[in-house]
Amino acid sequence: MNRLLFTLTVLVLMAVPGCALKCYVCAGTEDTCSKSKLESNRAVYLKECSSVFDRCARSWSKKDDVNAVGNDCANESTCNYAKELCDKLKDNIKDYECGVGCCTSDACNAGSPVTFSFFLLTVSSVLGLALMK
Repeated sequence: MNRLLFTLTVLVLMAVPGCALKCYVCAGTEDTCSKSKLESNRAVYLKECSSVFDRCARSWSKKDDVNAVGNDCANESTCNYAKELCDKLKDNIKDYECGVGCCTSDACNAGSPVTFSFFLLTVSSVLGLALMK
């Protein structure tokens, strides 16, 4: 009887869904992914992250009049890579600006422009490579 009760308890605990991190997900400009827009439209922009992601990220890039902002789920290695890439692009492209910030609590990536998105990493990389030619 005790073994059955133990087994049922373990099964019930395993069936309880985990608490996944929730991050804002948006790719666009500072206007389209602003803090006020994200926070006032949580149902649209606040997403539950996959279990492989333990951070929320926000990144931005700017060259002349072209700017991009991205919010997404991330992990530590992705955040570190994005920060390194941003630093390399700033060093190699005249007047190129960018920033990456990662955080670990729900909805923490709405904030300032300097606070990563797989989409933005791709856009920034392509933009950076194109501008280097």
